This record gives sequence, C-alpha cells and structure tokens, in this order.
Amino acid sequence: MSSAVAAGGVLLLAMLAPFEATAPLLRLPWQSLSNLEAVLLVACAAWAATRLASAAMPRRIPLDAAWTAFLVTMTVAALASTPRTNALHMAGRFAAAAAVYVLTFEGVTTPRRLRIALTVTVVTGFAVAVLALLEWAQVRPILHVLRWFRPATTSVGGLVRVGGPLQYPTIASMYLEIVFAFGLGLMLADVDRGRRLAVAAGFFALVVIAEAILLTFTRAGLVTMAASLLFVGGLRWRQRGVERGGGLVVALSAVITVLLFASQSSRSLWLRMTSEGQDGWYQADIDAPRNLTFATDRVQYVTIEVTNTGRMVWDSTADPPILFSYHWLDAAGERVVVYDGGRTEFAEPVMPGSTATVYALVRAPRVPGTYQIEWDVVQEGRLWFSTEQNAPDPFLSKTLVSGDAVSGPLPTTPRPGRLVRPGRLVLWRTALQMIAAHPWLGVGPDNFRLLYGNYARLNGADPRTHSNNMYLEMLAGGGVVAFAAFMWLLWAAYGLFTAGLARASVAPLASGVAAGGSAIALHGLVDSFLSFAPTYILFSLTLGFAAVLACGAEKPTDAHCV
Repeated sequence: MSSAVAAGGVLLLAMLAPFEATAPLLRLPWQSLSNLEAVLLVACAAWAATRLASAAMPRRIPLDAAWTAFLVTMTVAALASTPRTNALHMAGRFAAAAAVYVLTFEGVTTPRRLRIALTVTVVTGFAVAVLALLEWAQVRPILHVLRWFRPATTSVGGLVRVGGPLQYPTIASMYLEIVFAFGLGLMLADVDRGRRLAVAAGFFALVVIAEAILLTFTRAGLVTMAASLLFVGGLRWRQRGVERGGGLVVALSAVITVLLFASQSSRSLWLRMTSEGQDGWYQADIDAPRNLTFATDRVQYVTIEVTNTGRMVWDSTADPPILFSYHWLDAAGERVVVYDGGRTEFAEPVMPGSTATVYALVRAPRVPGTYQIEWDVVQEGRLWFSTEQNAPDPFLSKTLVSGDAVSGPLPTTPRPGRLVRPGRLVLWRTALQMIAAHPWLGVGPDNFRLLYGNYARLNGADPRTHSNNMYLEMLAGGGVVAFAAFMWLLWAAYGLFTAGLARASVAPLASGVAAGGSAIALHGLVDSFLSFAPTYILFSLTLGFAAVLACGAEKPTDAHCV
C-alpha cells in the first residue's frame, strides 16, 4: 500500500513539477507555500502515514548516508549564517529534494512503474515545450495563462527567450534538457520492444522539446543536448553496432541541427553564442548640435550623425524595431521632463561600425525654459540603449525653449539608472571572495544572491541573481564541509548510474537517465538551479530513477545499494 501511494506521489510530482504558480497557495508568518510545495508535502505525508501503518520492514535506501551528511551540514551552515531565515528556507528545500528521492525509490519498484514514471515526465516536458512554442508565437491566450507561473516574457536581441511555465528561460532549458535525455532512453526502449507507434511519437516529442530548448537561447542547452545525443548514441553503437535505434539517434541529431540554423535569427544566435550577456550589443556614438533653440510645443527637425558601435544590426522594419529617439531633461540634466520622445526610423539597416544620418523630428516641451536633450536609441518595447550596462556617456544638447506656456509647470521624475547585470566571471570571482572569507561554514545556503552586491561593490545588485555555478553556489553557501558532502552525494550517484548501465535488461532506460544526470552535472558548471522547486524535484527524480535502475529486484545486494 505505501509503495503504491509513493508511486502516485511521484507521478503527481512529475506532472506538476514545471507548473509552480508565482502566487503562494498559503502564506504563513515564517514561510510561504506554493501549489507545488503543497503537493509535495501532501505526497510525502500520505506515504509516511501508510508506511507507519504498514508492518513491513523498511528497506535500505541507496545514498542515505550521503543525503544525511549533506542535509546536516547545510543545516548547520544555515544556523550559523546571516541572514539565517533565508538560509534555513534553502536547507528546507534540500530536505524536500531528499524526500522526493526517497519517495521515488520507495514508489517506483517495478520496471512497469519506472517506464510509466519516465513516460509521464517526458509527456509533461512535451506539454511544457508546446507552451514554449506558443509563447514564441506570441499567442495571447497562452501568454495570459503563462502569467500565472512567471511575471513576464524574457527577450534577447529583440527575440523572445521562451520559458513556458518555468520562471526563467535558463530554468526551462535545464528542465527540458533532463526530459530530453529521458526521452532518448524511452525511445530506444520502445525500439527494442517493437512499438513502432510509440517510437514515432517519441521521436516527434523529442524534436518539439529540442526546438523549445533552442528557443530558450541557453548556450548550455545546446551543449547538454549534444552531450546526451553523443552519450546515448555512442553507448548504443558500442553495445549493438549499426542498427535502427542508433540510426534514429543520428536522424534526430540531423533534424535538431537543421532546426538550429533554420528556425532562429542566425545573427542573434551567433551573438548569443559568442558573448556572455548582451553587454556591448546596444551601443551608439551620437554627434548632435551642442546648442539648440525651440518654440514651445513646436516640432522641428534636427540633423544628427549616429554610429553603430554595438553588435546588433539596427533595423527599423524589424519586430521589434530599433529607432532613434530622445529624452527631455531639466537644465541641470538631473531629472526627466519628458522621457518617451518621438521616434525616428533609420532609412535603412545600420550595420555594426556604420554611420547613419538621422533627421530626428523633435517636439519641444509646453513650458518655456532651459533644458537638455539626451539623444538615445530604443529597441521598441524592449530597452533604451542609455540604460544598458556599460553604455557610453550620453550626448546632451543644451536647449532654449521660448514662447508662451501652453500648460502649467511640468512634473519631473528621476533619471533611470543603468542596469546592473554582472557576468559570470564577476559572479564567480565574488563567490571565491565569499569562500575565502567564510571557508568552513560559508555564508549560508542561498545567501549568495543576497550578499554578492557588497562583495562585488555593486549598487542595486539584483537579489534574484545566483552565482551561475551549482558547485560554487554550494561551496559559498555551505562551506568546505557541506560542499564535501554534496560532492559525496554526486559521486555516490555516479556509482548508481554506472551500475544501472551495467544491467542489460534496463540499458536503454539507464542510458537516458544517466544522460539526464550528465546534463545536470554539465549545466551546473554555468548555472545554479537547485534553488527552484521544479528543477530540484527533477534532480531528485533523476537520482531516484538511477537508484531504481541500479538496485532493482534483480540485484538487491549490489555494492552501490547497501
């Protein structure tokens, strides 16, 4: 009975993992509970209750010592940290991840249950991918639904970075990369069982999932997809030589390669692949008159030379267009009088390094006085060049506006600051500084994002930014001891993956699960994702599936399982 309850909980978590709503389901004085966390809590409580009611002796759970060491050391680090509350919340998430792992091993006890659990995970991933593709197409009803799960759509280079129902495109990519690996294993298992319809459906689902990963514009997604295809395909070839399953992996690789170059802006893809972020993409050198005169509320043309010193092509006919514009500032240039100036199109696309002459149509304020015009370029609906990180100093034209006032005094607002988007090298150096300052217990789990601004001396540091490295995040947050426990957990998990691959009866499924584990390890080098419920659940499901594959009924005394 307890095994069936655990299996039901695993299937429910596999279905709901990517659908965590932004609004908490329940707010408590010390903790908010999301819809996904509530499902996890209910599933674990139901299994625990049935387990206590059962007279059966509990079986030994693989990795139990490593999980225990990891949880204890992270809890100690959290108790010793400041701010303590946030760190304890993160330690609680790690405990929840361990509970998902236990639930998976206790519930997925037969080959049939394992296939069902993997299938449900892949079908759910396919649904996420479809939502992501509809987001890319900007289907309005879908965009409205997706707002339940994340605040806004993300873009890069004017193109949408899809995230589906996941909080951010990188998190969506990490989730889909693991699902993609599982799908490869399932497809090969269906080949061996002669299920042609299931093979065709699996191939199609993998193509859709791969396209969604490509549209997240996440570089690690390309690397891990390629690694999964090479790993699963290479293992299949080594075991069976040239045959249908390996041919399908090659065919899938070819289709994904075509999608890579056919379905996206090649230049935006190139920019994304060859730069850390979009720093330096949007930059302009502007040469305008130093002094101007206007009549109140009148429009006139101003001739301006603009050089594209960034990496993006300025195209006023694109979607979204890049246009020339301006802001009216007060005489001191400290406050904004009119921020959204009129737009002027570029006569033709302006390539990087090229200069264009712009006849900007400018409307003066309705009140006479001395002002300054700040000239700017805008990617409509996306960003202003002047607010980008590392933007050059603005070009200002001192302007005298004369004539009768058309309205009363004009309200002013502060000038917007420039965005602070530290790159990975900055974040990694900052993590190393934290480690040097707090080597043994760290700064507390998940506290990097709250403290890195002081270490990096950044004003307005975004508290949602993690270290962009799973290993540095663990080391900076938990210190050397907790990091050693985490690495023990990963090393012991590696033993489970290899043990599962050694079992011929489950080799195709084991190759997919092992590829999922490899995706986690590889992507973890450039991102940190275990703070998010959808991805820590999938992390634990992956380890749980590996334990089931290694320690099934056929080898209950395997060295990795006792």
